[in-house]
Amino acid sequence: MTAEFVISLDFELLWGVRDHADRSAYGGNVLGAREAIPKILDLFALNGIRASWATVGFLFCETRDELIASLPPEDLRPRYANSKLSNYSYLSEVGKNETEDPYYFAPSLIARIIETPGQEIATHTFSHFYALEHGASANAFSADLEAARAVAKRRGIVLRSIVFPRNQYSAEHMEICRAAGITAWRGNPHSWAYRATQGREQTIVRRGLRLIDAYSGVLGAHTYSPQIGDFRNVPASRFLRPNAGKLAPLHPAHVNTILRGMTHAARFGLGYHLWWHPHNFGINGADNMTALEQIISHFRRLNDENGMISRAMGDMV
Repeated sequence: MTAEFVISLDFELLWGVRDHADRSAYGGNVLGAREAIPKILDLFALNGIRASWATVGFLFCETRDELIASLPPEDLRPRYANSKLSNYSYLSEVGKNETEDPYYFAPSLIARIIETPGQEIATHTFSHFYALEHGASANAFSADLEAARAVAKRRGIVLRSIVFPRNQYSAEHMEICRAAGITAWRGNPHSWAYRATQGREQTIVRRGLRLIDAYSGVLGAHTYSPQIGDFRNVPASRFLRPNAGKLAPLHPAHVNTILRGMTHAARFGLGYHLWWHPHNFGINGADNMTALEQIISHFRRLNDENGMISRAMGDMV
């Protein structure tokens, strides 16, 4: 099997962090993401990189009126035990449109992604749906996915791939996605530390082990055997952590861990799946772009020497 390098980005702006941050706390990262996305797309286009942009459905809407009109019926919205998790709780703070409120709307950025060769618009659910949290029923998930498909269809986009928010999913959610025409999804690495769980089960031990693994690769390369089929699991290999904060001095070690994993995949005909959020590049943008350029340059070498190819999640179905 030909080695593959897959990139997916969880495109969510403020919807992805609203349960624990607002404009004042995280707005700089969100606005910085808007600046980073065109640069990332230009880098991808220059190097022939295919990627999947898993987009929260709310972001498609041109106006607040369209957003409200696109919502599932109230009885089919999630009723999380922790109400802070529901993005429906924050609709009252949403502005009129993207110009007035760049934190919650992104139709111009979605158009920019579509215009860039090799880019796939995937779904990150409609409302950033937390599939395993208490109060998130299968019926609500199905309605959420249908709303995401509908808002994308109005833009001429057929959603074929999904990334689950906070990487929460189960076999039941897989069946719902398959019935809705989804053909690829991003699974988790096999290690216990990365298992799909509710937020309250993300213990200090799990988080700590993932942090150590990010900078050392102690849990392995997290490569996978590429699949061909009508419902393809494209497991995550590594989250590209931002070059920021107290751990910034260790970022070269993190990037080297990624490069080693990519090399292992290329040599043995395996897959390597890198992912991150655009808002991770929202601060220290130049440093983060430099790291991404290093990774893309390494891919180019692996393509020349080992035949590794770039794929989006929806490819090879």
